[in-house]
Amino acid sequence: MPVLVAAVINTGYQYLSAFDKSLEGWREGFIEFFGADPLNAGVYDILVAGLIHVLPVFAMAAVTAGFCERIFSAYRQRPIDPGIIYTALLFTLLMPPGTGVIPVVFGMTFAMVFAHGVFGGEGKSFLNPALVAVAVVQITFPAALTDHSVWTSLNGYAGTRDFAVFHEQGVDLDIWQTFLGNRQGLMGTTSILAILLGFAFMLYARIISWRVPAGMLAGLVVMTLICNMIGGGILDMPWYSHVMLGSFAFAAVFIATDPSSSSATNPGRWAQGILAGVLLVFMRVVNPSHPDSVVPVLLLVSMTAPLIDHIVIWFNIRRRYIRRRHHG
Repeated sequence: MPVLVAAVINTGYQYLSAFDKSLEGWREGFIEFFGADPLNAGVYDILVAGLIHVLPVFAMAAVTAGFCERIFSAYRQRPIDPGIIYTALLFTLLMPPGTGVIPVVFGMTFAMVFAHGVFGGEGKSFLNPALVAVAVVQITFPAALTDHSVWTSLNGYAGTRDFAVFHEQGVDLDIWQTFLGNRQGLMGTTSILAILLGFAFMLYARIISWRVPAGMLAGLVVMTLICNMIGGGILDMPWYSHVMLGSFAFAAVFIATDPSSSSATNPGRWAQGILAGVLLVFMRVVNPSHPDSVVPVLLLVSMTAPLIDHIVIWFNIRRRYIRRRHHG
């Protein structure tokens, strides 16, 4: 909920700050209908503009997910998984503000069928459906995600203009604005403060394990220091910039901790997190066309979770066997 609130406020603020009178579209029509004034923006205007961007994407994602889940639940005679609402929300928060209806419907349909329904429903897939939906949309509709003139600067940088600025001009980011979320970006990934609030609550409620995010941070820091020591590559930036830019923080807290796509053992969670952090920096350094790289990295690492758990269990069995033989 803190991330959702931050997404609405920041998206509305960024839209009104870059508003162009020549814009014509269904979002502009709704904003005008509800009486929001882009030229004299206040709290009401920001909230209206933000909701007009966030709610339609979430509504279409939820309806699409619900329709697909209803078909699978009827065919297999099981209850509808309530987690589809969470999947739709995660997908929404990982979308750029200018996302159209068709990419949302296509991405959610593909994910609910091939990353959720065919495996038997919630908790039975080894891939996070929201992450799969985002990957499908990024691959299938790369231009459609940024066809709105206000958000065109997001293209190719996973929704983060700061990545483009850092890459092209070599300037550092404003730590305070980045921490609060006062920048363009994917709707739910801009505010580190809101993400940390959600992280703290889920840790307090024991909903997630802290080991995967901690491992990702450790792997990211170590790999960043190594890359900067040997020459930095294409994106030579400090480790905290890697953390605060892009969707690293959001994905580490809300995606990588998904029990269905993460390791079930504590050593496995550390290993999976470290592997994700190392691969993330590596892909950002060698791939300037898409420096965020969070989506492909987490998909790759999710596929390794069963193997990592198998290795951990094998070592535990082997250790106990050796200990038992040693004590006779």
